[in-house]
Amino acid sequence: MGIKDWFGGDKKKEAFREQAKEALGTKLTPGSAASLAQVAREHDMDPADDKTQLRRDIYNQAVGSVKAQGKLSTGEAEELAKIQKFLALRDDQVERTKMDLVKLRTLTEIRKGKLPTVPANSAAMRGVQLVPGEVAHYAVQVEVLDRASSAPQPGIPVKWAAPYAIHSARAQSLPADGNKELGEGYLFITNKRLFFKGESRSAAVEYSPSAKFFVYRDGIRLERNIGHTLLRFKSRSDETAEIAGELLSALMR
Repeated sequence: MGIKDWFGGDKKKEAFREQAKEALGTKLTPGSAASLAQVAREHDMDPADDKTQLRRDIYNQAVGSVKAQGKLSTGEAEELAKIQKFLALRDDQVERTKMDLVKLRTLTEIRKGKLPTVPANSAAMRGVQLVPGEVAHYAVQVEVLDRASSAPQPGIPVKWAAPYAIHSARAQSLPADGNKELGEGYLFITNKRLFFKGESRSAAVEYSPSAKFFVYRDGIRLERNIGHTLLRFKSRSDETAEIAGELLSALMR
């Protein structure tokens, strides 16, 4: 019997589905993969033969329990790899989820004080001119928008020499209407400034106590003397905003 026989409309299949979720629980532990395998044995199940979406749902539940705590340990990464293997999911079948895990791992390292660097051979660095002593710690593709009025939601202010509150930006969204599109490009968070490079323009704002940056779950707002610049992340991962908030907090001091 394959996983495709686990799930269906009858009560037995539904009961197994719930038991599989219970086996994973709300917190990933070193025995999570073994518990899932035990449930499969009790129901005489073969994980290699089911609809991808249903297997992916189980895997995503395990990943979700890790994402909820805002960090990813080496042990948790190893346990998730075991669960993925048990569920017979290829990397391309959970590509987006694994990309989120990479970002979560980066975020975990930042919170330990280990800041990432953008490789010199990265496509994002092509044509970028850094000032002497400048290090690019992060790069993300963004849409650039101009806005005359203030945003309906204020965003989370990044203050000089102040910590970033974990997950604080998740409830804040950049305004969808009333913006003027200015193009796309890469936003770099360096040790000295926020730096944007597009196809036809570039701009930078150096870190200082007077710099006015506001983080949202989907981007960053820069308050100018007149008007606002919105940098909307092309990435839809919640971890992108967390990385931006934590890095700016670490560097603005």
